[in-house]
Amino acid sequence: MFATKNRSSIKFMYQLIAMFLVVLLLVGCGGNIPSSEDRPDDEGKPEPVKPEAEKPEAAIQPEEQQGATSEQQQDAGSDTPGSPATASESYGAFIEAKGEVVSILSDALASNPDTAMDSMSLLGIAMVDMLLLPASSFGLGQEAAIATLGLFGLQDVEYSENGNQYSVKHTRDDGKKYELQGVYDKAADALKCKAFIDDKHCLTYDYRKTSFGYIAQIYSVDEDGATVVFKLTLSGKNGAVGISRESAEPPALTGSETIDFPKQCPEWYSIDGDAVTGVTSDGRELSFVYTPSENGE
Repeated sequence: MFATKNRSSIKFMYQLIAMFLVVLLLVGCGGNIPSSEDRPDDEGKPEPVKPEAEKPEAAIQPEEQQGATSEQQQDAGSDTPGSPATASESYGAFIEAKGEVVSILSDALASNPDTAMDSMSLLGIAMVDMLLLPASSFGLGQEAAIATLGLFGLQDVEYSENGNQYSVKHTRDDGKKYELQGVYDKAADALKCKAFIDDKHCLTYDYRKTSFGYIAQIYSVDEDGATVVFKLTLSGKNGAVGISRESAEPPALTGSETIDFPKQCPEWYSIDGDAVTGVTSDGRELSFVYTPSENGE
């Protein structure tokens, strides 16, 4: 019963994110609002992202912003072949690929009586993705971002962009201040984000396009200080998810990671066609054939 609810919850969350991205695209296109990527230098530049000195320990560091000047030159000219036009478009393509693999894995685990409860391990990934919703506005301009994020209940939205660097702030329902910062590397089709609640670092989210699809890494810190790391590889409907409880933030992705990257974690789950393998949180090794449920594919 709980596994069925979990599977439905994950599927619903990704459907909600997909709906949000569609609405944001319609607002951005309908308003025909230019972002700083194609707006003249003297025409209403948004506020720049605040200097990292305000968050000296956790804010995105200069080395993570390398290539910013070349990125601005790329964005001002023609698009890099094969790369999305904006950070928002890149994020939309990634989250669609991620949602498909995580939903299939969740359905596979929940449909198997021996692994039904293990599907609960994947719920945290979908919950983290809800925190990344503001990234869907990166590169669309201040008016489009504020209008659409407001439709989904975000209060006191403040949006700014400076070249390939972005920031979205808003006030949560509990009154706490939330900020999502992001740096988009267009040439690599890679986005790295850091999130803060009341100026306290709570999330680092990193993904990159690869020859086989995507790699991603998520470092999350809850309000009690407990940490979790998710490592993902995505290749069409195939992929893997790794889960570990690391206290320190892992090194940033390099782009050289293999498709087995998540399997370095003590807990991991993989889907390759209809073959499901993995190691559960209590060390059980898994290997079974996936038959999609009525609620699956």
